[in-house]
Amino acid sequence: MRIACLLIPHLRAEIELQRQPALKDRPVVIIDRSPRSPLVVDASPAAGRVRPGMTLEQALSMHADPVVLKADERACEALFRQILAALREVSDRVEGGEPGRAWLRLDGLEQIYGGEGRLLDEVLPGCVPDYLTTRIGVGNAKFPALVAARLARDGGSVTVPADLRGFLAPHSIDHLPLGAETGTAMHRFGLHTMGSVAAMQKHHVVDQFGPAGRRAWELCQGLDDSPLVPDNAAETVVEHALLPFGADSLQHLLATVETLFVRAWSRPQMQGRQAGRAELECMLCEAPAWQKTVHFGRGAAGRERASWVMRSRLELDHPQAPVEELTLTLGGLVDTTALQLDLLPDLRRDCHKRLIEVAQGLQARAWGRNALFQVRNVAPWHPVPEMRSLQVPVTSSERGETRPLSRPAPVNVREGPDQRPLALHLGKRWSRVERIEDRWCFDLWWLPQPLARTYYRICSEDGSTITLFRDGHDECWYRQGHGAGVLA
Repeated sequence: MRIACLLIPHLRAEIELQRQPALKDRPVVIIDRSPRSPLVVDASPAAGRVRPGMTLEQALSMHADPVVLKADERACEALFRQILAALREVSDRVEGGEPGRAWLRLDGLEQIYGGEGRLLDEVLPGCVPDYLTTRIGVGNAKFPALVAARLARDGGSVTVPADLRGFLAPHSIDHLPLGAETGTAMHRFGLHTMGSVAAMQKHHVVDQFGPAGRRAWELCQGLDDSPLVPDNAAETVVEHALLPFGADSLQHLLATVETLFVRAWSRPQMQGRQAGRAELECMLCEAPAWQKTVHFGRGAAGRERASWVMRSRLELDHPQAPVEELTLTLGGLVDTTALQLDLLPDLRRDCHKRLIEVAQGLQARAWGRNALFQVRNVAPWHPVPEMRSLQVPVTSSERGETRPLSRPAPVNVREGPDQRPLALHLGKRWSRVERIEDRWCFDLWWLPQPLARTYYRICSEDGSTITLFRDGHDECWYRQGHGAGVLA
């Protein structure tokens, strides 16, 4: 049996750093919500020696001015459920532990995914959002795989060698699943490493530390018979999407939610089935996670009705902060009991089904990457061109990334004393600006990431018309992407 342990260090802290990027280089301490004696549950890498299980007073004694935040367990659990759902797309033998820790069987997967190396370097990390770091350990049992994952570097993997006992020996007993009292007692007896525990007589360890000592001695000997038990969670379908710029437009939200419903019902397990409920999780910018759950009145609903009900609810009650990530979960799945005889073929549904089949074929040839997209116009009135339309994958995706169209690209510009463009670098040469056909500007100071731009529609010496803008914050020049429909 070959088992991989996927570990996500600092999961709770990374969620908060994603919401507040300004805290990236500061020591951040995450505490539980106990009102009396809060304990540390996580800390950012910049917090140094602060470890989970410490009291808040101990953590504060290590840093003069740390940022103390309460754990958002709801957001943490929602994100981890999403990661587990992505892992189940890779293997049906996945066991989830506490948030940030999961095991899965590797036997047979290497033949499907082109070798164990690609599985560990690309496929499994691809199930986790890009802003999170993964560590992977591989062994013949769960505990050695966990230790190997803890020893791995960020973004890397460690495989347990054949000499399992020798591999475990030099490492601290803090890796063992011991209670705080038992671990402290072992340290007092001078048993600091797993090798020192393995060198003891079994009955001596059992007499001193009881059943916990027996289990510790066996693990230090490399004896781990704990089975990998796949989660017996109710069947669900999960779709995920990232929104650009922390979109605060309701139209962005509604368009993305509709796309998630379409992608969910395009999955093979949803063919001929309906959903009893739909749950929408929103990760917000600098705000707690937001959730909306809809139970369908008649017990179950198809895609059109489920999407319409969720849209109606969101128009009345929606997040009041910019949305960064969306997760749609369909539950209560049932088979369709009634058959409908169509006298005439539904050409629109048939075309969409063929489009899904083509997209899935292209995705398989592209090693799981999306190759076919839809364009959704969500805010044609928006002053920022890349906020007007979204590019969304036609098929389900592990990352489920929604991208803006017409994204700007940096460009070298020579400007005059009045900051107007005089020449720009196109290809391998400089091109003179013949004339400026139009100029306009805006300052969206109220956004979470304020935008201030001065646009120029210029005609270059080769006769081409190009749209440029000068960013008011970084004072750099950018060329607006093609197909933007840029209007003053």
